[in-house]
Amino acid sequence: MKAFRILAGMSILLAAQVASLAGPAEDYVDAQLRVVKGLEEQVEGLARIADEAARRLLAGGKLYLAGERGMVLELHVRAGGLCSTHVYQRAKTQLAANDVVLLSDYGARPHSGNARVEELELSEELCRSPALVFAFAFERHPMLTQLPLKAVPLKLSYDSRLVQAPSGERFVPAATPAVAIGQWAFVAELIGACRRQGKQLAVYLSIHLDEGRKRFERTKGLVFEPDLKPEPAPAGQFAKEFLGHVRSALEAVRKDEAPKIRTAAEWLRKAKAEGKKVVRHLYGHMPPAEAGLLGDPAQLFTGTVTGPVAEKGVEWIRRNLGQGDVYLLVGYQQNEDAMAEAANKLGARSIFLTSLAPGAEQAKNPLHLYVNPHWPLTDACLDLPGYDVKACPLSGILGLTAYYAICAEAIAPK
Repeated sequence: MKAFRILAGMSILLAAQVASLAGPAEDYVDAQLRVVKGLEEQVEGLARIADEAARRLLAGGKLYLAGERGMVLELHVRAGGLCSTHVYQRAKTQLAANDVVLLSDYGARPHSGNARVEELELSEELCRSPALVFAFAFERHPMLTQLPLKAVPLKLSYDSRLVQAPSGERFVPAATPAVAIGQWAFVAELIGACRRQGKQLAVYLSIHLDEGRKRFERTKGLVFEPDLKPEPAPAGQFAKEFLGHVRSALEAVRKDEAPKIRTAAEWLRKAKAEGKKVVRHLYGHMPPAEAGLLGDPAQLFTGTVTGPVAEKGVEWIRRNLGQGDVYLLVGYQQNEDAMAEAANKLGARSIFLTSLAPGAEQAKNPLHLYVNPHWPLTDACLDLPGYDVKACPLSGILGLTAYYAICAEAIAPK
């Protein structure tokens, strides 16, 4: 019995020590894990909405993306995404009864003097149309109570900024990955719903894996694969499988990358305190749209780059970085060793988030730090039996989660 009490005490002490290691980075990842859990609890309702949307698409309707610019960029012409999405344009798009609108809204934002809630203007306009309008919304979001649209609540505060600075201002929004998780879960279930009616929605293969872009050209703008008769997917299956992939990847980031995330944050803080350049390179579909959002931790950085990588990226680094500077890249499927090497030769530190780890030589460089965001090289993760590509990419969700976890550690009071 005494030995048992000793072991129990040691377990409690160990648990307390583990808990004490948690910090802003873990808090950020945990916020996304709560969103995943909340969606897993609502898969049945999500499947019903997907079935309704599938019926409309099969009747000739179109799928439109509306709302936040970053989310439209994330879902339109996207590896692992649907080939037939359209961008809703106010005053130009005329919606029909069989159309479906996937609406995104990140929640709280600065308002003008007008008492009208600005983010509801587009939503109200869409709800006056005959289309099926579907959205994910945060706790206390007016879309949940004031508008006649299909909405699934996300387990995240309406004001999703997670870190409060000594000034009282709040930073580091959790909205973007959270909405992306929801919208890709819907796409997953929409693919399943169409399969239940004998049709396979056309899905893009990453152009990095599509030699000559032959498949891209074949499927460009295609709604359904004309000759494929897919096996049906039970209601909720694809959404559950996608959310399971997101959960596993987020847990891997939390478990395996926290020490490197804290090191990255320390590099940012130190360089900024010493008056050095601290540059963030937001690359890809969604990340560039993050700059300037409410809660953007821009104060950590002296500059933002959204331009090209590879050779042109190397040229930019050689012209703009120097001894003691820090360069953080939220990248994609390339390891970009040449860019890291160019920065390190100048005496600058480099922090990279890509799906490919650095090569053996670059990995040994003490000025380079690789934070693995744990998405696969294919990016898309959802297996579609009998189809040649996977669906639903993870890169936007996980790249931004790792990036914002670094920012949360760097900006939180010490």
